[in-house]
Amino acid sequence: MMKEKLDEFSFKELMAYSIEAEKEARKFYSDFADAAIGTLVKERFKALAKDEKIHKNELLKRYEKRYGTRDYEVPDTDKLPPHETAYDFTNAKNAIDSLEKGIKNEENARMIYMYMSERFDDYASFFRYLALMEKGHYESLSEELALMQGEISQERRGSKEAVESFWKGMGSEQDSAFGDREHMR
Repeated sequence: MMKEKLDEFSFKELMAYSIEAEKEARKFYSDFADAAIGTLVKERFKALAKDEKIHKNELLKRYEKRYGTRDYEVPDTDKLPPHETAYDFTNAKNAIDSLEKGIKNEENARMIYMYMSERFDDYASFFRYLALMEKGHYESLSEELALMQGEISQERRGSKEAVESFWKGMGSEQDSAFGDREHMR
C-alpha cells in the first residue's frame, strides 16, 4: 500500500520529505537526550541524534548536487507518514508513548529508503545503507522500550517518579534530578 502512495511522488519530493524527516528525528533524539537522566541513556540518544544529522547532511548534499540548491519544499500531503514533532518525556507513559512513535517513524523511514533504493538506481546503494541504519535505530529503540517497560511496572506507568528512577539507574550520582529540568513541562 505504501509503495502505491510513494509512486505518486518525484525524487525531489521524496528527498525533501526525507531531509525534513531526518531533521525531525534529530530533534526527537536530542530532546530525549536532554530529558534523560543518566549518562548511558543520554549518550545513546545523543548518538542517534548525531546519526540523523549525518543522514540529513548527506541527503542535502545529493539534493544540492542534483538541483543546485539546498532549499527544499516538503510536499504537503497526507499520503506520506506525518513527521511527529511533539514529544513529552515528563512521565513513564509519555516516554513510552514517545518511544513507540519513534519506533514507528524509524520503520517508516526504513521502508521509504528501501523503496527509494528500488526506484532510483543512481542512489540505490546510498538509500539501502540509510535503510539499514534506520533498521538499526528501530531495533535500538525497540530494545530501549522493552527495557523501560520491563523496569517500570504497569501500575507506575504514568508516574514521573518511575521514569526518574529508571533513568537514574542508568546514570551516575552526579546526574541532576529529573524534576529540576526546565524543559520538563
